[in-house]
Amino acid sequence: MEPPPPSLRSAPNYRTPWGTLRRLFVAGVVIAGLTLAVLRLTGLLRPFYVPTGAMTPAVSAKDSVLMEGVTYLFRRPQRGDIVVFKTDDVEDPGRMPKNEIFNKRLAGLPGERLRIAGGKLFVNGVPVSFANAAGEISLVNTGSKYLATEQATVTIPEGQYFVLGDNSPNSFDSRYFGFVPAKSIIGRIVYCYSPPGRIGWVH
Repeated sequence: MEPPPPSLRSAPNYRTPWGTLRRLFVAGVVIAGLTLAVLRLTGLLRPFYVPTGAMTPAVSAKDSVLMEGVTYLFRRPQRGDIVVFKTDDVEDPGRMPKNEIFNKRLAGLPGERLRIAGGKLFVNGVPVSFANAAGEISLVNTGSKYLATEQATVTIPEGQYFVLGDNSPNSFDSRYFGFVPAKSIIGRIVYCYSPPGRIGWVH
């Protein structure tokens, strides 16, 4: 006499992995959200919305970015950093809106002598290049307060910095408003999280 065929209840239990994957995804999202919240509350990261295109294409108008905050202030700002600074205490506050926050590329350090010629920045007589996603940045002389011509030079006072916008012909930067005090710098931009086509590290 042949044994009866196995019932559906006795068949092996083949579970699909989708339930597990879904739970892992949700857990990952929750952990990422909590991590960002902690970093925000402690000042390690701070979100910003960028309204202008003076730093295009490194940071473009309508980008939403993250700024490295407190940890950045433990080390001296470095040339090439895209720094975030308050406008109240710049050298020429009369030309700056009050209680605003700007972002520019840090070009000159305290005590350095700068000149712009042939599209390049010269630091103490040595050419220095900056680059972003579009390639090497070409700087211009625009008849501004500082570095108006290729022969003009400026020496940065101690405790101050000189900042430039990547979109050099259309950037309101240290060529116009002067030096940025070290105390005014609150961090540097490190990551763009929106819009989707712009997501990635900022440099």
